Amino acid sequence: MKTASFPLFIFGYHGCDRAVGEAVLSGKIKLNPSMNIYDWLGSGIYFWEQSPERALEWAQSCVDNPKMTNGQIKEPFVLGAIINLGLCLNLTDVSNMQRLQAAYTFFEELCKKKHQTLPKNTEHFRELDCRVINLAAELSVQLGYGNFDTVRGAFIEGHPIYPGARIYNHTHIQVCVRNPDCISGYFLPANI
Repeated sequence: MKTASFPLFIFGYHGCDRAVGEAVLSGKIKLNPSMNIYDWLGSGIYFWEQSPERALEWAQSCVDNPKMTNGQIKEPFVLGAIINLGLCLNLTDVSNMQRLQAAYTFFEELCKKKHQTLPKNTEHFRELDCRVINLAAELSVQLGYGNFDTVRGAFIEGHPIYPGARIYNHTHIQVCVRNPDCISGYFLPANI
Protein backbone atom coordinates (compact mmCIF):
# COMPACT_ATOMS: atom_id res chain seq x y z
CA MET A 1 0.00 0.00 0.00
CA LYS A 2 1.54 3.31 -1.05
CA THR A 3 1.40 6.66 0.69
CA ALA A 4 2.12 9.94 -1.08
CA SER A 5 5.76 10.96 -0.93
CA PHE A 6 6.28 14.06 -3.00
CA PRO A 7 6.86 17.72 -2.30
CA LEU A 8 3.46 19.13 -1.54
CA PHE A 9 3.90 22.36 0.33
CA ILE A 10 1.14 23.79 2.46
CA PHE A 11 0.80 26.76 4.77
CA GLY A 12 0.15 25.72 8.34
CA TYR A 13 -0.71 27.89 11.33
CA HIS A 14 0.22 27.13 14.94
CA GLY A 15 -1.47 28.80 17.91
CA CYS A 16 0.92 29.51 20.77
CA ASP A 17 2.07 32.15 23.25
CA ARG A 18 3.63 35.31 21.78
CA ALA A 19 6.96 34.70 23.55
CA VAL A 20 7.20 31.21 22.03
CA GLY A 21 6.18 32.36 18.54
CA GLU A 22 8.66 35.23 18.52
CA ALA A 23 11.45 32.96 19.80
CA VAL A 24 10.73 30.47 17.01
CA LEU A 25 10.69 33.26 14.39
CA SER A 26 14.06 34.55 15.64
CA GLY A 27 15.56 31.04 15.55
CA LYS A 28 16.17 30.90 19.31
CA ILE A 29 14.00 27.82 19.87
CA LYS A 30 12.15 25.12 17.95
CA LEU A 31 8.59 23.96 18.53
CA ASN A 32 8.29 20.85 20.68
CA PRO A 33 6.15 17.97 19.49
CA SER A 34 3.03 17.19 21.45
CA MET A 35 3.16 13.70 22.95
CA ASN A 36 -0.23 13.60 24.68
CA ILE A 37 -2.14 10.32 24.60
CA TYR A 38 -5.19 12.21 23.34
CA ASP A 39 -3.66 13.95 20.29
CA TRP A 40 -5.99 12.84 17.54
CA LEU A 41 -3.35 12.59 14.77
CA GLY A 42 -0.68 11.04 16.98
CA SER A 43 2.56 12.57 18.23
CA GLY A 44 3.94 15.69 16.56
CA ILE A 45 3.63 19.44 16.06
CA TYR A 46 0.09 20.52 15.19
CA PHE A 47 -0.92 23.09 12.55
CA TRP A 48 -4.20 24.27 11.11
CA GLU A 49 -3.90 24.09 7.33
CA GLN A 50 -4.74 27.40 5.61
CA SER A 51 -6.52 28.74 8.72
CA PRO A 52 -4.66 31.33 10.78
CA GLU A 53 -7.97 32.50 12.25
CA ARG A 54 -8.66 29.03 13.70
CA ALA A 55 -5.15 28.89 15.19
CA LEU A 56 -5.77 32.25 16.87
CA GLU A 57 -9.19 31.12 18.16
CA TRP A 58 -7.57 28.07 19.70
CA ALA A 59 -4.78 30.09 21.34
CA GLN A 60 -7.38 32.51 22.74
CA SER A 61 -9.44 29.62 24.12
CA CYS A 62 -6.31 28.42 25.96
CA VAL A 63 -6.12 31.77 27.76
CA ASP A 64 -9.77 31.35 28.81
CA ASN A 65 -9.19 27.71 29.81
CA PRO A 66 -5.56 27.47 31.07
CA LYS A 67 -5.90 23.73 31.78
CA MET A 68 -5.71 23.09 28.02
CA THR A 69 -2.01 24.00 27.95
CA ASN A 70 -1.11 24.10 31.65
CA GLY A 71 -1.29 27.89 31.51
CA GLN A 72 1.49 28.18 28.92
CA ILE A 73 -0.43 30.60 26.68
CA LYS A 74 -0.69 34.06 28.22
CA GLU A 75 -0.75 36.19 25.05
CA PRO A 76 -2.29 34.44 22.00
CA PHE A 77 -0.09 34.40 18.91
CA VAL A 78 -0.14 32.71 15.52
CA LEU A 79 2.97 31.33 13.87
CA GLY A 80 2.86 30.51 10.15
CA ALA A 81 4.88 27.66 8.66
CA ILE A 82 5.70 26.37 5.20
CA ILE A 83 5.39 22.60 5.45
CA ASN A 84 6.48 19.92 2.98
CA LEU A 85 4.09 17.05 3.67
CA GLY A 86 6.72 14.48 2.58
CA LEU A 87 5.66 10.92 3.36
CA CYS A 88 2.16 11.80 4.52
CA LEU A 89 -0.51 9.63 6.05
CA ASN A 90 -3.23 11.69 4.40
CA LEU A 91 -6.53 10.81 6.02
CA THR A 92 -8.43 12.88 3.46
CA ASP A 93 -7.41 10.26 0.84
CA VAL A 94 -9.55 7.10 1.00
CA SER A 95 -6.60 4.96 -0.13
CA ASN A 96 -5.09 5.36 3.35
CA MET A 97 -8.15 4.09 5.21
CA GLN A 98 -7.16 0.44 4.73
CA ARG A 99 -3.78 1.15 6.31
CA LEU A 100 -5.43 2.72 9.34
CA GLN A 101 -8.02 -0.07 9.60
CA ALA A 102 -5.21 -2.66 9.52
CA ALA A 103 -3.39 -0.82 12.32
CA TYR A 104 -6.60 -0.76 14.36
CA THR A 105 -7.15 -4.50 13.87
CA PHE A 106 -3.55 -5.20 14.88
CA PHE A 107 -3.93 -2.97 17.96
CA GLU A 108 -7.25 -4.60 18.92
CA GLU A 109 -5.67 -8.07 18.77
CA LEU A 110 -2.67 -6.85 20.76
CA CYS A 111 -4.94 -5.51 23.50
CA LYS A 112 -6.86 -8.80 23.60
CA LYS A 113 -3.62 -10.82 23.94
CA LYS A 114 -2.45 -8.58 26.79
CA HIS A 115 -5.92 -8.59 28.41
CA GLN A 116 -6.00 -4.80 28.16
CA THR A 117 -9.03 -2.64 27.51
CA LEU A 118 -9.03 -0.89 24.16
CA PRO A 119 -8.81 2.90 24.73
CA LYS A 120 -11.83 4.96 23.74
CA ASN A 121 -12.33 8.30 22.07
CA THR A 122 -14.41 10.90 23.86
CA GLU A 123 -15.59 14.32 22.75
CA HIS A 124 -12.33 16.03 23.74
CA PHE A 125 -9.83 13.19 24.03
CA ARG A 126 -8.95 10.96 21.07
CA GLU A 127 -6.82 8.33 22.82
CA LEU A 128 -7.90 5.50 20.49
CA ASP A 129 -7.15 7.51 17.33
CA CYS A 130 -3.80 8.64 18.75
CA ARG A 131 -2.71 5.09 19.59
CA VAL A 132 -3.85 3.69 16.22
CA ILE A 133 -2.09 6.42 14.21
CA ASN A 134 1.14 6.09 16.21
CA LEU A 135 0.97 2.31 15.67
CA ALA A 136 0.33 2.79 11.93
CA ALA A 137 3.55 4.86 11.82
CA GLU A 138 5.48 2.13 13.65
CA LEU A 139 4.10 -0.57 11.34
CA SER A 140 5.00 1.51 8.28
CA VAL A 141 8.63 1.54 9.44
CA GLN A 142 8.63 -2.18 10.29
CA LEU A 143 7.18 -3.04 6.87
CA GLY A 144 9.87 -0.99 5.10
CA TYR A 145 7.67 1.85 3.85
CA GLY A 146 9.36 4.45 6.05
CA ASN A 147 8.20 6.69 8.85
CA PHE A 148 5.48 9.23 8.21
CA ASP A 149 6.74 12.80 8.05
CA THR A 150 3.23 14.16 8.52
CA VAL A 151 -0.34 13.08 9.20
CA ARG A 152 -3.17 15.14 7.68
CA GLY A 153 -6.84 14.87 8.53
CA ALA A 154 -10.19 16.63 8.36
CA PHE A 155 -11.76 17.32 11.72
CA ILE A 156 -15.50 17.94 11.96
CA GLU A 157 -15.93 20.24 14.93
CA GLY A 158 -18.33 22.74 16.39
CA HIS A 159 -22.02 23.30 15.72
CA PRO A 160 -24.10 23.28 12.53
CA ILE A 161 -23.88 26.70 10.86
CA TYR A 162 -27.67 26.73 10.33
CA PRO A 163 -30.57 24.42 11.29
CA GLY A 164 -30.22 21.07 9.52
CA ALA A 165 -26.70 21.85 8.21
CA ARG A 166 -24.06 19.16 7.92
CA ILE A 167 -21.43 21.92 7.80
CA TYR A 168 -19.97 22.81 11.18
CA ASN A 169 -18.50 26.13 12.27
CA HIS A 170 -15.06 24.84 13.36
CA THR A 171 -14.42 22.12 10.77
CA HIS A 172 -10.81 22.25 9.62
CA ILE A 173 -7.88 20.40 8.12
CA GLN A 174 -5.16 19.72 10.65
CA VAL A 175 -1.61 18.60 10.01
CA CYS A 176 0.58 16.85 12.54
CA VAL A 177 4.27 17.22 11.68
CA ARG A 178 6.13 14.16 12.95
CA ASN A 179 9.41 15.08 11.24
CA PRO A 180 10.35 18.72 12.05
CA ASP A 181 12.72 18.76 9.04
CA CYS A 182 9.57 19.05 6.91
CA ILE A 183 9.06 22.58 8.18
CA SER A 184 10.80 24.68 5.54
CA GLY A 185 10.43 27.95 7.40
CA TYR A 186 8.30 30.11 9.66
CA PHE A 187 6.62 33.44 9.03
CA LEU A 188 4.43 36.00 10.74
CA PRO A 189 0.97 35.89 9.15
CA ALA A 190 -0.43 39.20 7.90
CA ASN A 191 -3.60 40.66 9.46
CA ILE A 192 -3.72 38.31 12.46
